[in-house]
Amino acid sequence: VLTQSVVTTRESFVQIARGGESTEKLRLTFDDSSDAILIVNPHQLSASCGQDRPVLQVVVNPFLLACFEDTDLNEVLRDNPTQGALLVEAYQGRVRASMESALATGADGVFYVLDGARGAYSTPMEYGGFHLESDRELLSLVQDARLNIVFVVGNDDLYIDFVSDLPAHLFAWDAEGSTFSSNYLRTLRSGAQASNDSDSEVFFDLNQSSVHDFLGALKNHHINSNLEQKS
Repeated sequence: VLTQSVVTTRESFVQIARGGESTEKLRLTFDDSSDAILIVNPHQLSASCGQDRPVLQVVVNPFLLACFEDTDLNEVLRDNPTQGALLVEAYQGRVRASMESALATGADGVFYVLDGARGAYSTPMEYGGFHLESDRELLSLVQDARLNIVFVVGNDDLYIDFVSDLPAHLFAWDAEGSTFSSNYLRTLRSGAQASNDSDSEVFFDLNQSSVHDFLGALKNHHINSNLEQKS
């Protein structure tokens, strides 16, 4: 008797990420209903691995990590380029360590939260000159992981043309908030997408409010983790 093998959600994500198709529409959210498990606290990673859903460690890019610590990298870079470059390198090293630790622990990959590529924080010259290659280098370091998602934060001020070619299996963004449609992104980038545009391969159920709450939760976790380390 021939038995039909069951394709897990993890395998479906990997198929889509490699250019294949899934028999079901995969869904990404910031809560437990997501078809991919997003781990904020690294201490919870090990216990979450080995499930049918892909397990991704949430990491923030150096720019956002600095923001969590009330550091404006662009301001430092403008005032003292040498000091600013050293500071960017230091933040980059901390993000790199988090990514490497996550993969060593058993994560399928990372959910890389990229901020700074938008007019609210940077000019195009500042992001392109100071931060783009840092993000590219970090994502390149983990490109052999099973599944990486880069989530680019921004609305209609997003510099999507700058970040559209960053190495990741899935490119995620707020299509409705940014007004950049799935079809528009396909003119900039080939490969799988995750957004709240139904034409994307993965439906990312998000809006400006949920993104704001998610970033707030990430910042609170970071602050509390630092307090625990100091106590």
